[in-house]
Amino acid sequence: MKKINTDNKNIMQLMQLNENDIEFLSGKDGSLNCAVISSGCKLNQFESSQFEEIFKRMNINVIEPDLTLKNSAGGSGGNIDLFLVNTCTVTEKADTETDKIIRKIRKKYPHSRLLLTGCSAQLNKKKFSEIPGIKVMDNIEKTEVLKISSQRFPNIALNQKRTRPYLKIQEGCDLECSYCIIPKARPVKWSMDIKSVLNSIEELGRLGYKEVILTGVNIGSYNDKNSNIKLKSLLASIEELKNDVRIRLSSIDPVYIDDDMIKIFSLSKKIRNHFHIPLQSASDKILKSMNRNYSFKDYASIAEKITEKIKDASIGTDIISGFPGETEADFSETVENLKKLTIYYIHAFSYSDRPGTKSFSLGQKIGETEIKRRTGIIREISSQKKIEFHRRFLNKTLEFLSLTDNKAISSNYIKAKICGDKPVPSGKLFKGNITGTPNVTADNDSAAAANEVYVVIENYI
Repeated sequence: MKKINTDNKNIMQLMQLNENDIEFLSGKDGSLNCAVISSGCKLNQFESSQFEEIFKRMNINVIEPDLTLKNSAGGSGGNIDLFLVNTCTVTEKADTETDKIIRKIRKKYPHSRLLLTGCSAQLNKKKFSEIPGIKVMDNIEKTEVLKISSQRFPNIALNQKRTRPYLKIQEGCDLECSYCIIPKARPVKWSMDIKSVLNSIEELGRLGYKEVILTGVNIGSYNDKNSNIKLKSLLASIEELKNDVRIRLSSIDPVYIDDDMIKIFSLSKKIRNHFHIPLQSASDKILKSMNRNYSFKDYASIAEKITEKIKDASIGTDIISGFPGETEADFSETVENLKKLTIYYIHAFSYSDRPGTKSFSLGQKIGETEIKRRTGIIREISSQKKIEFHRRFLNKTLEFLSLTDNKAISSNYIKAKICGDKPVPSGKLFKGNITGTPNVTADNDSAAAANEVYVVIENYI
């Protein structure tokens, strides 16, 4: 039976695994097999990559599970001793997905142990803890495990399978949007100290990465309390690094974007000219009910300044359809305002009633069929916005980063296919000319057409 050293055993105990679990996981054949499954946001993906690296450093095999349920009678998935499932709870659908994953694991891998963590595990800890064979590590405990593991295994956050690695710089949110359950699901609040952020970016550059995505629950609120460094100062410090690593910001709330922040963006040689700024509604009445603390006019002003001051800039946003009390007139206002905005794309979400949020107790709930109809309209607007944005860059040259499968992404977030039969290694920066955009007709004005962009490599950087 494989022995687990004391330090590794302590980490496993922090994961809510008791002596019997650890003995079970010591492996009858002298080896341990684990699988990590992630659902939801970029933060979960980043944390899951950390857990994979932790297991590898503990000499535990990390393998890809097969949850297709093909030929699964009696369980035929092979030997996986432990599943770590990093769950999401941002919508009711996310909770349903967690239940579905558990059922699939139980059917295909009936002898495996399950360790649930993440936001759904945090909010439904009692429910999951009562299920035999399942252990729960809530987000408070998960944060502690990752903290201690990073001390035991330095640089675990740097080894990622992605061409564009994530770097989590912040945790927690105090904005209290009325529809959002995440502050309760992720109660820990912290920011990575500036020295660690800078060192991580430099190390990722030495490892050969050309672009790093800064992520967090609410990165606009970044605040290294030891030095009182906030996001603006952090970005200024990143600009001084002597490497060619590009920086892409994940979602940043409009309340943190002022003229000084836009100036930092416009003067930067490292920050990508793509900004995801969630709007959530283009009706001032609904924005107030959502507790978003800005008006549509405020948002439109930010978008206008960014597109005026930053060459070829793109802006993406989020819109929630069917918020309680959203009348047809409110929705029509959102539609008309969105059409006027200078944005690239919209992530359209259907409102999901989450117990524990302020909006859960609001009246005037919208029916599911109507919510879906409104969400569909927002997605059509997004498709048209994409088509219009892509047409602006036809036969123009942009900076791209090559991805896997001969795909590429531009500095301003245009996703393209690289023309030609010769495979291009992922992770290369190049100047590329956009040669094709959607050939849109009355019958071909679709989301699929909106994404058909092709690029020819002009030269490598």
